[in-house]
Amino acid sequence: MRHALYLPPFGELADVRALAEIAATAEDAGWDGLFLWDHLLRAEPGAEDVADTTVALAAVALATERV
Repeated sequence: MRHALYLPPFGELADVRALAEIAATAEDAGWDGLFLWDHLLRAEPGAEDVADTTVALAAVALATERV
């Protein structure tokens, strides 16, 4: 069985540096993957910052080797 994180790319996690750090920590802990929500539905548009998932996953790829 493999294990992965499935995270929302908004709020505190809108910072791609934070996502990259979480991914590197997860990789060091033995996790197998990291996924981000790519469809968001919010009641109030603009209420929180949202990371671009493509840019965020590029940052994750730079910070990890296999996640």
